[in-house]
Amino acid sequence: MSASLAMLLQSQLDPALNAESLLAQMRSDWPDLDQSLLRLSEARADDAQDKDADEDDSPMLCLEYGDYLIALMPIPVQIGDDIDQICAHSRLWPDAEPAPVGYAAHTIVTVMRFSDDGQETNLIAQAALLSRVLASAIALSDSIRAVYFGSANHVVLPGLFRELTQATLPEPMPIAWVAVNVGQNPEGVMTGHTRGMDMLGLMDVEIPETQDSAEEVFGRLTSIVDYLIENGMVISDGDTLGATAEERIRVVYGPSALDPERQVMSLQTEKLPQAKSSRSWWSRLLN
Repeated sequence: MSASLAMLLQSQLDPALNAESLLAQMRSDWPDLDQSLLRLSEARADDAQDKDADEDDSPMLCLEYGDYLIALMPIPVQIGDDIDQICAHSRLWPDAEPAPVGYAAHTIVTVMRFSDDGQETNLIAQAALLSRVLASAIALSDSIRAVYFGSANHVVLPGLFRELTQATLPEPMPIAWVAVNVGQNPEGVMTGHTRGMDMLGLMDVEIPETQDSAEEVFGRLTSIVDYLIENGMVISDGDTLGATAEERIRVVYGPSALDPERQVMSLQTEKLPQAKSSRSWWSRLLN
């Protein structure tokens, strides 16, 4: 079982964000979902009967969609990460928008599939369902200050995230799920890497060093992300990718240069020996 997870950073916990209102909002937002499969979780109803909940507690909110469990856990504290730095590096957080450093609570939103049919979970479809839940929650509460994908270590402005989901789904939305980071290392060499592909059941991609421009590195990474999301892990360890007649790019599976405990797909440039011309330099000059 694999879970897709994100967090809603909030100014405060909001009682308007409850299971019943979220169910109604999702039915309104996403008419393409099978409405007969979207319901309050039976597990939630059973727990409510079996437990004497303190009114001051923050109980888990649960819905179901088919064999998916949708769980929201409100927590009245910050997550502890440096949200100011995360916002500064997120391409979906406008520079003019202050980072929500004063937020006071967060809600963990999880989608997971329970099934014994023997089929592997489609993690991209699961991420899409997670995104629908997040977008509907945003519509319910003015307390939400940011959508945070921990797997990608980036944040999205809530209003922008809701617009993206409504404009993109049911097609994949890697711009929100996957962070693409490009820059120069301390030696001045251009590098790039992705984060967040693991939530989709795919490998992140790293370019340790390259002579390409920042725009070219960004374009290469986003193209590979789109290709893997569409086709799966069809790029194998040792494969080569087309570059120019003078160089090629080899794919190497191995530890991340940024986090050795992570396995990533590293793109390593190899110089090819230039073929010698059979013609003399003098004849080439004349012709």
